[in-house]
Amino acid sequence: MTKLTTKAFSALRKLMSLSLSYNFLQVITGQPFCNLTLLQTLDLSINVISYIESNPLSCNCQNAWFKNWSLKNVEAQVPFLNDLHCENDPTLPYFWEFNDEACNYDSAFIWFLSTALLDLFILLLGLTWHKHRASLRYLILLLHSRIRGRWKVKKNFTYDAFISYSSLDETWVMRELVPRMEGPRGKGFRLCLHHRDFRLGAAILENIETAIYSSRRTLCVVSRDFLRSEWCALEFQLASLRLLCDRSDVLLLVFLEEIPNHCLSSYTRLRKMVRKNTYLLWPEAATEQEAFWIRLEDALREDLEEEG
Repeated sequence: MTKLTTKAFSALRKLMSLSLSYNFLQVITGQPFCNLTLLQTLDLSINVISYIESNPLSCNCQNAWFKNWSLKNVEAQVPFLNDLHCENDPTLPYFWEFNDEACNYDSAFIWFLSTALLDLFILLLGLTWHKHRASLRYLILLLHSRIRGRWKVKKNFTYDAFISYSSLDETWVMRELVPRMEGPRGKGFRLCLHHRDFRLGAAILENIETAIYSSRRTLCVVSRDFLRSEWCALEFQLASLRLLCDRSDVLLLVFLEEIPNHCLSSYTRLRKMVRKNTYLLWPEAATEQEAFWIRLEDALREDLEEEG
């Protein structure tokens, strides 16, 4: 079969499926299928039809080759090419106008490249966190405190000092520091201690923040155990944050032992304070301990005298 006439199927009004494949159809003239109102499937594959007038085409990458071929091939002419409309994009009235530049990209390669870049980003993020986790955690704490409005200077404090210390140094804190600073035989200071003053049920970070910003000073009892403690590091960073935001000397350091500078490499501010000798060292000799307590009491009373 080489052609179809207008009345070829006029009597087959109930026809639902029609296969005209594997013929030699070159031209379909007229409207041979107009009476087939129930037609659902029409197969015209494997023919030699080359006349495409009034046939809307899909403006997608599958037909991009035909657009380029019909526009660039000087040996073949495609009649009525300029009249072909896009079937799937009403914003593009004509087939020859749709942009097929995106079809030149290899989607598989783009997906591979995107995945590789994402993996590289995650790897670099992990390495950055491992190498600079102290600084990054400090920035996170800064943002957290600013969001909660903690950077505002507070005038009425609940405590005179929040005591930051390692649990392994609790014996010294409870036997030496607390009796000397608090109680009837002490100097009347109000100290904030983890086990006694933290609010039950609250998050640890929230308790630490509340303790630091409810205290006039933060007193860090520094030892090798203090430097190895994650929670002590967090408390020191938050106290340093307040020092920067309030622009006041709110941080006190008491060293229970001599610590080499290389052990302080992770604590930039701590190392600077040690270099400036702005810290107290607990003396082993009992004859020197009274002078230590006097200096500590004077440091804690500085703000009280200024406010008074």
